[in-house]
Amino acid sequence: MVKSFEVADPIDSSLEGFALVNPSITLIPAEKILFRKTEKSQIALISGGGSGHEPTHAGFIGDGMLSAAVCGDIFASPSTKQILNAIRLVSENSKGVLLIVKNYTGDVLHFGLAAERARAQGIDCHVFVVGDDVAVGRAKGGMVGRRALAGTVLVHKIAGAFAKGYSEKYGLQGTIDAATIINDNLVTIGSSLEHCKVPGRKYETSLKGSQLELGMGIHNEPGVQILEPIPSTEELISKYMLPALLDSSDSDRYFVNFDEGDDVVLLVNNLGGVSNFIISSIVSIVNKALKSEYNIVPVQSISGTLMTAFNGNGFSITLLNATKATKALNSKFPEIKSVLDLLNYNTTAPGWAVVSHNSKPAVNEDILKVDVKVKNAGTYDFETFSNWMKAAAKAIKEAEPHITSLDTQVGDGDCGYTLVAGTEGITDDLDKISKKSLSEATAQISDIIESSMGGTSGGLYSILLSAFSNGIIQTCGENTPVTAKEVAKSLDFALSTLYKYTKARVGSSTMIDALEPFIEEFKKSQDFKKAVAAAAKGAESTGNVEAKFGRASYVGDSSSVEDPGAVGLVAFLKGIESTF
Repeated sequence: MVKSFEVADPIDSSLEGFALVNPSITLIPAEKILFRKTEKSQIALISGGGSGHEPTHAGFIGDGMLSAAVCGDIFASPSTKQILNAIRLVSENSKGVLLIVKNYTGDVLHFGLAAERARAQGIDCHVFVVGDDVAVGRAKGGMVGRRALAGTVLVHKIAGAFAKGYSEKYGLQGTIDAATIINDNLVTIGSSLEHCKVPGRKYETSLKGSQLELGMGIHNEPGVQILEPIPSTEELISKYMLPALLDSSDSDRYFVNFDEGDDVVLLVNNLGGVSNFIISSIVSIVNKALKSEYNIVPVQSISGTLMTAFNGNGFSITLLNATKATKALNSKFPEIKSVLDLLNYNTTAPGWAVVSHNSKPAVNEDILKVDVKVKNAGTYDFETFSNWMKAAAKAIKEAEPHITSLDTQVGDGDCGYTLVAGTEGITDDLDKISKKSLSEATAQISDIIESSMGGTSGGLYSILLSAFSNGIIQTCGENTPVTAKEVAKSLDFALSTLYKYTKARVGSSTMIDALEPFIEEFKKSQDFKKAVAAAAKGAESTGNVEAKFGRASYVGDSSSVEDPGAVGLVAFLKGIESTF
């Protein structure tokens, strides 16, 4: 039994306490946004994600690092509304906004959708996804890519310094390029003696007292290997952790090349439950092992509690190839002589260094009262559209038991209920949806779905519909009736946009297996019934392949079960078809 202090309202009280001791940072409690004053000539950086990793992300708000952070519930992505409000807030006094996101599905989807909506409102905003973990190799990670661990903080620090010193000249794309170069030269591996205690929840762990988990993530997700008996710290580092980062013969996990003579930055990160005394010892042990076994002498060692998992009793090791990062930076930005200059650029971020403030505490509830709507484009028949949505909702409700049964076999059993919640959210609010333009109506439905569905499905459909709205804006005038031709073009644009935020494709056994055939057939024939038939065929095919994404990708064998998301999409489309 792990004991820990509990408080009644951990997230809200933690954010308020943080703002009170860091008065240069302003808190908007209702939106869980923290931000600082930005400069009009520079790119603003926003990060965020689930709470529980403190001081990430709020602790890295400061001049020379982040401009704002958006906080979700414990280990859960913030909503698109929260993120979009933060974007709108900092964009008022910046020349563009870069969202730096950890590579977890919920974060990528919700930050991605927020970026799409921001661009539709005329804000120059893009997403950069960080992935530095080597625990899950290329074979297992597949198209999902590397998880984001403590290396994220180095991206914050170096990209933040670039934005401060060089974004006035090189703009948003230059800042993205700098972040990409850093991420491409980062590797991290973690380990832990036990799972963390999540506030308000019963402590649960599958680890025995005689075991250690190698490759532990930051959300209590399992690692890549359980070691029993527990090796000494020296053996753990030398035999297991450093080889995962530096063994060039391991093609599955060797993500960054380290040549002899390369300058290397070392970061030893405390997951939250290790004493400062032991962390300092680990820095020494890692330095000695790097020198004796790899002939690497770090040019700079950094340690601290930077990316935590509450009280996780573990640590991670991050290596940045400073030589290769410097060379790549200098080739694009000749003024930058060394990545170390950016790494050590002064910052006021409280999580990076101890700083003093003369400002008074700032809490503002009213700063985000303005409601921004998308451009009106494409007139449509609301009554027909309303009948389609009602029929689709009815079809989803009737199909829910079957969808739930499928998801119980390959997921967590909530897909049917989630789809019902989404469609009922639409039909319950039909009277609030714009009757004037399809662009505004679909943007509003995107918002409804994100609020009523939640999870990965909500994020995917919200991005799709938000991008469809943008497609209508690009293809139709304000008073132009929408025809099948414009719908086809907008659907194609929406699918292309969705593919920026998910690597799932046809054959991955997801709802994409039904969605893409539907869109491709409609684009070709502009015949809704033919398109629905193509979607149904695609959904049926998911019963013959193993899932590569979502929770179904973790089960032993999902190849004999149709994907519930694909089946749900077909049910929705057939509901619409029934009104023809």
